[in-house]
Amino acid sequence: MENREQNRTRTYEINWERVKGWLCVGVALAATGAAIYCRHEMKKSIRLLNRAADSVKDLTVIEVRQEIVDRAINKAANQEVGNAVRRTVQSMNDRISDQTRKRVNEVVKENYAKIRNTVAQAIAKEATQIDRSDIMDEATEKAKEMLLEKFDGKLDGLLSDYQRNLDNVGKIYQSIASKMAGDTEKNVTLKI
Repeated sequence: MENREQNRTRTYEINWERVKGWLCVGVALAATGAAIYCRHEMKKSIRLLNRAADSVKDLTVIEVRQEIVDRAINKAANQEVGNAVRRTVQSMNDRISDQTRKRVNEVVKENYAKIRNTVAQAIAKEATQIDRSDIMDEATEKAKEMLLEKFDGKLDGLLSDYQRNLDNVGKIYQSIASKMAGDTEKNVTLKI
């Protein structure tokens, strides 16, 4: 009896698996059919929309006033002319600068021998007019300022170290004084 029950259950399960398989095939076929139908309907709608757009396009006439066209042309022309003028001016400036630099170099090279002595004499004359004592005084003053700045920075550091050490010594003496006062029952105050 148990065997019969097991066979029945197994047969039921096999039949149920077959039914599920056929159901899956049916659902897949239905989904494929629905997709094909939707695609067909979408193509039909697109054709209708294209026809409507073409008929609207054929019926629509756009008139642009000549004044607007002229303004747009003039604006574009002005921009192009402005760009061309800027490029031309920049090119001319570059060429003039190059030519001027070349000409100055050529003139200096040509006249170098002539002006060399004159320039050397002028420099020598100016150098003889410099007062050595003024230069020494100025250099000494600058050196003093720089040394004072360095020394002042060092003094600030030394002062803070001295103050810290002084505070520590004061604390030590205060501690010694409080110990002595505790031993002898006297108030001793030390000041530094």
